[in-house]
Amino acid sequence: MTHTRSKNSRLIIAVLPDQSSAFEAYRLLQCHGISPENLALVGKGYNSPDSVGLFNPTHTAWRYAKRGMFWLGAISTATGIILYLIFRIKLANLDWYQALFTIASTSGLIGIFIGGAIGTLYGWFFKSSLSISCRTCLDRGQYLLMLEGSETLTRRGKEILDEYTVR
Repeated sequence: MTHTRSKNSRLIIAVLPDQSSAFEAYRLLQCHGISPENLALVGKGYNSPDSVGLFNPTHTAWRYAKRGMFWLGAISTATGIILYLIFRIKLANLDWYQALFTIASTSGLIGIFIGGAIGTLYGWFFKSSLSISCRTCLDRGQYLLMLEGSETLTRRGKEILDEYTVR
């Protein structure tokens, strides 16, 4: 199972309490004709969370924080320069180039700080929420059975797993 999904691809995740039930559910889906290419079993002794795209939330948040710091810092610096040039802001005891440097660097630092905060929050709450909940299950010793494919394939897999869990 790949960790980059296409737009038409769907993903379902079944949380199973132990290794034997996880493997039994995996085999059940295979017996019903679902290809192993569409399945992944995640847990101790099987695939790692990183190998199926459940990246560490801290790394994801840091990646988005760096992006936010770069882009908002650059935009803020440019905005500071433009505002200085438009309004000819004078700072006491500074020449024009010193005032320009001070305003540009201050606005850039403020933008870096705000961009880092926004990027961290975005990465943590919007891009890592699935990874956080799945990793919590794995930390409790549970296993994840992931099925990826078309809508009909995932619907069929869900029906098979629903029958399996009712027993």
